Amino acid sequence: MKKESKLRNLLAAPADGGRIFRNGLYSTAILAAAVVLVILINLIVQAIPSKFTEFDLSESGLYTLGDTSVQVAEGLTQDVTIYYLCETGSEDAIITKLLNQYAAASSHIHWEQKDPAVYPTFASQYGAEQVSGGSLIIDAGTGSDVLDAADFYVYDYSDYYNYSVRFDGEQQITSALYRLTSGEASQAYYTTNHGEKALSDSLVDALKAQNIQTQELNLLSSTIPEDCALLIANCPASDFTGSDGAVDEISMLKDYLAGGGKILLTTDAYYSTPNLDAVMAEFGLSRVEGLVVEGDANHSLYGYNYYLLPNYATVSESTALDGLNTNNYILMQMAQGIQITANDAVTAEPLLLTSSSAYSKVAGYNMTTTEKETGDIDGPFNLAVWARNDDTDAQVIWIGCSNMDDEALYNSVPGNCDFLVGCAASLTGQSSGIVIDSKALEADQLTIPSGTAVVVGLVFLLAVPVGLLVAGAAVTILREVSG
Repeated sequence: MKKESKLRNLLAAPADGGRIFRNGLYSTAILAAAVVLVILINLIVQAIPSKFTEFDLSESGLYTLGDTSVQVAEGLTQDVTIYYLCETGSEDAIITKLLNQYAAASSHIHWEQKDPAVYPTFASQYGAEQVSGGSLIIDAGTGSDVLDAADFYVYDYSDYYNYSVRFDGEQQITSALYRLTSGEASQAYYTTNHGEKALSDSLVDALKAQNIQTQELNLLSSTIPEDCALLIANCPASDFTGSDGAVDEISMLKDYLAGGGKILLTTDAYYSTPNLDAVMAEFGLSRVEGLVVEGDANHSLYGYNYYLLPNYATVSESTALDGLNTNNYILMQMAQGIQITANDAVTAEPLLLTSSSAYSKVAGYNMTTTEKETGDIDGPFNLAVWARNDDTDAQVIWIGCSNMDDEALYNSVPGNCDFLVGCAASLTGQSSGIVIDSKALEADQLTIPSGTAVVVGLVFLLAVPVGLLVAGAAVTILREVSG
C-alpha cells in the first residue's frame, strides 16, 4: 500500500497546477520575441540613411557638410564618382563619413574604395601614381581631378605659441566638384608691366578652386583678350599710359569697360596713378587723401592702429560678400579710404568699412605720429568699394590697400584671401565664392578660473559624497521605521 501511495503521489498533478512551468514557457517566449524584435530594429536602422542615425557631436562640425557643400552637391546635374585610394583596414573615418555625407546629399554622387594592393594600376589611369595613400580621384565623366591626402590636413599658426591641425578636405572636395561641373573656367588676367605685385600662390590656388584661371597680361605687347572675364591690377607702382605713351593703355581699359568688362583694383597711397584714378572717377570713386588710422582699438591690430581690422558692410547690390564668413577678420595694412560720389549712371556701395573713430592722416607715409592732428580727416571711411555702370554693366572693385594678398598673413588671417576670392567670384558672374573654412580636429580646451576650480573641486570631493551618504542613511531609516 505504501508503494502504491508513493506512486500515486508521483503521478499526481503538481500542487501549483503547472503554474511554474507555464510561467517559464511564457518568459522564454517573451525573451525570444524580444531578441527577434531587437534584430528587426537593428536591420531597419541599418537601412536608414546614416544622416538620420548618426549625429555629429564634434565642436567644428567635422563630420557634417557645410551649407556651401550641400548647395553644390544638390545642384549637380551630372553623375560624379569619387574613388578613395586606400588600403582595406587603413581608412580614415573622417574621409569615409564625409564621402557618405556627399553621397547622401546628392543622388549624382557615388563613391567607392580602391585598394591599391588589389587595383595596382587603377590610379595610373588618372596620373595619380605618386599620390599619398588615402587620396581621392573625382571623376565627373567630362573631366577628373586628383586630391592628394597630404593636403587634407593643414597647420594653423594663428596662435603665436602653439599650432593646431585643421581638416581642409571638405573645401578641396567641394571645390573640385564645382570646378568639374560648372562648365568652362572663367579667365582672369593680371597686369604685369606697371610694377604690380605678383599674385600669391594661395590666391591663385583659391581662384582655381573657384573655377577661375589666372594668366599674366602685359599691355605693352598685347591687348585685353576677348575671353577676359576679369582684369586684375594688383597695386601698380606706375601709372597706366594714355594717348601720350607708346601704347594707350587707358583707352584699352575704357574700351574693355564699355563692353561690360570687370576690373579688380588694389592700390597703395604711396603710388600716384592719375590716369588710372580718372578711369575709377567715371564710376564715382576717388581716393581720400592720406592713410587711415583707427581710433577704435577694437578695429586695429594691438599696438598698430594703422593695421586695420575693418567691418564688413551691409550690401544690397554686390554679391562679393555672398558665402563669406563675416566673422573672419580682414587685416588691411597702411590703407587708404575710397570715397563714393553719387552718379546717376552708376550704382556703388562699400564692401569694407572703418569704425566712426577712424581718421585719415593727410601726411600719409610722411606722418611723424599716428595721433590725430589739425587737418586730418574724420572718418568713417570706405576701404573697399564696388561700383557698376548701369548702362554697360561694367563693374569695378577698388581696394585701397596693397597688402591684401599677402602669403605670410593667410595662416593667421584667412579672411583676406576669402574676401579677394569673393570679389573675383562676384565680378566673374558667380553667385557666391566656394569658401569653406577648414575644421579643427580638436575642441578648444575649457579654461576654468582658479577660484571656480576650487569651488567645483569641493562640490565633487565633499558635497556630492556627503549628500549621497545622507540620502542613503535617510532611506535606510525610513525602511526600518516602516518595517
